[in-house]
Amino acid sequence: MDTAGVAVFDFDGTLIHQESLAMFLYAIAGKRTFASSCCIAGLKTSIKGCKLDIFRAELLRRALVGKTLTQAWQAAERVFTHLHWIGRTTEALIRHKNEGCHVVVATGSLSVYVSALLEMKGLSVDGLLATEIGIDGNVLTGEMMTASCTGVEKARRVREWLAGSNGPTWGYGNLPHDGAMLALTDHPTVIP
Repeated sequence: MDTAGVAVFDFDGTLIHQESLAMFLYAIAGKRTFASSCCIAGLKTSIKGCKLDIFRAELLRRALVGKTLTQAWQAAERVFTHLHWIGRTTEALIRHKNEGCHVVVATGSLSVYVSALLEMKGLSVDGLLATEIGIDGNVLTGEMMTASCTGVEKARRVREWLAGSNGPTWGYGNLPHDGAMLALTDHPTVIP
């Protein structure tokens, strides 16, 4: 990478005010399937022990299995109309990009829709570190293909991305979720 640096942005609570995953799952699966998926995932989680990763994996599998990429894009369009973007961070992203920085979004949300939301907003990024869901042809499998890109996992993936940078680094995120990621950057900014 060149010496212009890297700017890393969280998505939920940093570029947008909301938490987008539930909004997306509701939009793609519908009210009834989303509600039953939450209930069953919660039941299975309580049986196996209260772990967020178990809940998330089960919820994603139930809500997304068999949905197409076209349906994912359409759901992202519905979510987009309800998002409240945070002006100062979206402006910072654009400024860093215009200054020649490599811009990365690191999020626990799913790449299958976050990439669409960024495109719809007209935000250009060089990398998207996100939770990946399985895709077979044009159909979502519902299976998580990576660990959830949150906390320590997000910091690990950002550290790998930053390893190739020679310039300064900026980080934008919220606490406590992004603390480990922000600690990796030269210029961390906490979004309240």
